[in-house]
Amino acid sequence: MKEGSMIDAAIAVLEKSKEPLKFAELWREVKLTLDISEAEEADRIGHFYTDISLNGKFVVLADNTWDLRSRHTYDKVHIDVKYVYTDVEEDSGQDAEDIEEEKEYNKSIQGITDEEEDELPDDGEGGSTGENAAELLGLKEGDY
Repeated sequence: MKEGSMIDAAIAVLEKSKEPLKFAELWREVKLTLDISEAEEADRIGHFYTDISLNGKFVVLADNTWDLRSRHTYDKVHIDVKYVYTDVEEDSGQDAEDIEEEKEYNKSIQGITDEEEDELPDDGEGGSTGENAAELLGLKEGDY
């Protein structure tokens, strides 16, 4: 194996190619440049992917294609995080079975038995919790 970092080799490969490369192509060229053996490949490919992912000199494009960040403007490669989380939050619909299963799980974690559950305050839908809260705040029935 030749001496040198995989990052430096990847930069040289991308500079030479003048265009983005799919990860498999980039890895193949880095392997050839550094003369990485088949035995070493399994140990090194994961490190290489992590290194280029974390290194600010690289940018991943569509279809796991990689290029040098210096070739791209910020607005072309920047992903606004608010769009990533919006998609996840919109798909949070739970069916009744999932909700009931979650309640059972929460009860088991809290150590609540079925008998003790009857003694718990209402969750607000029946009004008893709201009335208790009003009393604790010193409000009279007409105040709320």
